[in-house]
Amino acid sequence: MADPQDIESVKELKRRREAEIMREYQATGLGIGKAGEAYVLVVYLPAKRTDIEEPVVIEGVQVKFEVTGRFTTR
Repeated sequence: MADPQDIESVKELKRRREAEIMREYQATGLGIGKAGEAYVLVVYLPAKRTDIEEPVVIEGVQVKFEVTGRFTTR
């Protein structure tokens, strides 16, 4: 279980579960943000999804979703 008050704990969770989370949500990226005093995982999505039932919590850390579209390089 990760501690959402400890950035290092959330970084470790992100490192361990990144590939799984990216695959599960067909995400374009994964980051760390804040919600109040707690750190959260932020999943960047290419399009709005209606099949995700929120709230989502992974190992005690809340997951937020942001629609960003596809990332491209120039």
